[in-house]
Amino acid sequence: MTSESVSYGRGIDLTTLPARGRRGAALRHGLRTAAGDLHDAVLAIPRAVVVPVAVGCSAALATVLALALRIGLVTVPGLGGGLIGVGDNGDAYRLFCTAGLTPDTPSGFSLWRGVVVTSFTTGADPCTAAPTSSAFLLRLVVPDGPGVWSLTSYAWLLAGIVALAVGIGAATLATVRPWRVALVVVPLVGLLGVSWWSRFLVSLYAEPTALVAVTALLVGLLVVVGTRPEHRTQRLVALALIGLGGLAGATAKPGFVPIGLVAAAAAALVVVRSRSRRRVWRLAGPLVALALLAGAASPVSAALEGQDRSYAAVNAHNLLFTAVMPEVGPEVVVPAVGLPPDAAAHSGEGFYVAGGMGIPGWATAVGDRPDEARSTARSLLLEHPEAFATMVGRGLTATLRPQLTYLPSEPRGTAPEHFEGRTVYPEAGPQTTLLVRWLDAIPLGWLPLALLVAALGAAAATLLPRVRRGDPLVVGLVRVAGATAVLGLGIVTLAVAGDGYYELSKHVWLGSYLFLTAGVTGLAAALAGATARFRRRA
Repeated sequence: MTSESVSYGRGIDLTTLPARGRRGAALRHGLRTAAGDLHDAVLAIPRAVVVPVAVGCSAALATVLALALRIGLVTVPGLGGGLIGVGDNGDAYRLFCTAGLTPDTPSGFSLWRGVVVTSFTTGADPCTAAPTSSAFLLRLVVPDGPGVWSLTSYAWLLAGIVALAVGIGAATLATVRPWRVALVVVPLVGLLGVSWWSRFLVSLYAEPTALVAVTALLVGLLVVVGTRPEHRTQRLVALALIGLGGLAGATAKPGFVPIGLVAAAAAALVVVRSRSRRRVWRLAGPLVALALLAGAASPVSAALEGQDRSYAAVNAHNLLFTAVMPEVGPEVVVPAVGLPPDAAAHSGEGFYVAGGMGIPGWATAVGDRPDEARSTARSLLLEHPEAFATMVGRGLTATLRPQLTYLPSEPRGTAPEHFEGRTVYPEAGPQTTLLVRWLDAIPLGWLPLALLVAALGAAAATLLPRVRRGDPLVVGLVRVAGATAVLGLGIVTLAVAGDGYYELSKHVWLGSYLFLTAGVTGLAAALAGATARFRRRA
């Protein structure tokens, strides 16, 4: 300090203060100046930026907290119980081995233990497997080296991705009209309303990755619905969500390839326009579709090859014995496949009942040449389309029971670990007669088919000139409902065509979420139609 008088605010002369007082006054002045600068900087940010960012962050935070409460990642007194997840039926090994994980249980196993194993040890040698989006995401949260790892960290990651997609969608829609942010609630109804789908976030199946991917895809489609072709930036964001969701879903496992196909078709149809004379933006949708197909081609091909190496005989057996034989007739299927007549007695029997043992001629007709057996099964379905229609119909009915009660939800520690692998669950489809009896007992078994027909019929009607010129929001929601129903049908069809009726309720689980969301989207379209007059006035 010099001998000159120095003043800060309100005429305080620091030279008259002691050294500690001068430092305190200078600090307070610096803080006031910084606060003033920050206030001015915030005011300088356009409202068009502040509001969408605030809306997006709020939507993302609300989503991740709601999901965490739904599955028990966090608990609030009086608002529910503890952690819930999905127990391993043996499929989880395909994923957790890729990250070098080992179940931290007394038995060293996680399959059919009667509980959800959430604790794993790290540091084992990863298994060699086809690249999948599920394995990519899992490796993001599994540390290197030996240690103990909790499945909840993976659940937080998946919930965070859902929240990120919802937040981006909400922020994008807020730039157009604030009230359209409500559209992003549509894919959350099923996830937050019940735990049938969200509890899969606490599991090591490929299903939760596909669920997260479908959520991003749906949010992208809803952003397209809430915007116009002239909203270039907003529709580019929507295309990014559609493309990434489609890529992640198609590469989660072969059974979810329809996600990529529907996403590619949807992206190709998205119209993007620019006020400039450049027409390059019109190619944005088709380019995203091509990039999606190109990016998914190699991983999907590798996954299909890996599936055939490990499960070709299993899948061929299940397709033939649990579905094709009961629906087409053993007297037709048995000679076509090259089995002796005595094999007909095993019609309806899944592979894991006896592993093919005891079935006359199985080793040479199915075990040694599963590709030929599977090809014969599919040829028979082409010759008997009514049988294939029955198979798809049973798959649609199974979507009414996504609870999958035979897979436990309690984490290890709340129930004793014990082996349950030999318990017979009709909904798992080990024996077709038990499965059909279970399906016949489901009330309103026709409802998924009726929803599918209604959604496709309404979507097709929007192609008519008079309907197409109607309220854009209503038309868009109807089309999204139709696309979602088509995707659900694709999941169900591929499930029964790939593994027959074996564990049918789990294989069509994602389809059940899609049909519910298609119905919710249809209701949103009806609400939009009812309020169209008021929205136009506003």
